[in-house]
Amino acid sequence: MFRTVRRSKAAPIAALGAGVFLLAGCATGGETAEPSDEGFDGQNVPVIVPPAAGGGLDTTFRQIQPYLEDALGTTVVIENIDGGGSALGSSRAARDEECTTILAQAIPHLLFTYITQEVDYDLDTFAAIAGVTIEPSVIRVHKDAKWQTMEDLIADAKQRPGEISFSVSQKTSSNYVGLLAIEDALGVDFNIVDFNGGGPARTAVVSGEVDATHAGAFGSLAIADDSRVLAVDEPENLWPDITDNAPTMNEAFGLDLGSSGSTYNMWATAACAENYPARYQALVDAVRTAVQDPGYLADLEAVGESDKVGYLEPEDLWSLAVETDKRLKDLVAADPDVFIS
Repeated sequence: MFRTVRRSKAAPIAALGAGVFLLAGCATGGETAEPSDEGFDGQNVPVIVPPAAGGGLDTTFRQIQPYLEDALGTTVVIENIDGGGSALGSSRAARDEECTTILAQAIPHLLFTYITQEVDYDLDTFAAIAGVTIEPSVIRVHKDAKWQTMEDLIADAKQRPGEISFSVSQKTSSNYVGLLAIEDALGVDFNIVDFNGGGPARTAVVSGEVDATHAGAFGSLAIADDSRVLAVDEPENLWPDITDNAPTMNEAFGLDLGSSGSTYNMWATAACAENYPARYQALVDAVRTAVQDPGYLADLEAVGESDKVGYLEPEDLWSLAVETDKRLKDLVAADPDVFIS
């Protein structure tokens, strides 16, 4: 059985009209007849994946795609629409008013697209379908690094402000936000270098270009043989087998930091949920079914990724998005250039 991030029973989703996790008032535009709420009837359902093919987000949704097809009883097509820091694909999905398109995105990446750019949508444009997987954050150093523990690294950082370098995929990432939180909590100053991609950021640790990286636990397995995990930047270490059983930052330093990882999730539009509630509900039910499918779980087990499943009901995903949206906007209010490379 899949692991659910929030284990309490979810509230019924039937209360859509009350706007439990989406705002009312998103107009469909134009003078059209009252929309019908029919099934998909074999109609192709595109899943828009904003990043280019081959990345972690793309791989995650290609893994679940055949099981989502089975659950929906129709063809599901993955469409990669790269560009604009993933804003191009998100903008395309935001225009769907007939509940026939799914947006595959991540928190906080979806939020960064409209917080840092001029786009024609924001969080209220969308309706949460489900959280599918989680990419927890870890701190990795080269296997021959002089620090044996995270305490060693922090003690050194306090002696040498701004000298210990950390790589992140980009400044508009959960890893960058996680490092900012560590700096603030522990009174240290790192030299944070953004590499415009997770692959180059991880490679920089192995090559010695940087001292450490704040990266995804599953995404950084590619350098596991040449690196060590000093800490897990999550409230709990639920992934000891792929994180060298490292302590959490909270355990090591008596902190109360939240998660600095990413969640990979699926979204419809608010117009979809309001005008086609049965279709929207079908999407919600289908993703929930697909994530529990034994074949899907066996596929993940075969590649050592079964522990990345982190299902979130729609209202839980919405709450996470709202909380993260506020956190990011607070950072921008304090420093308008905080996410500018």
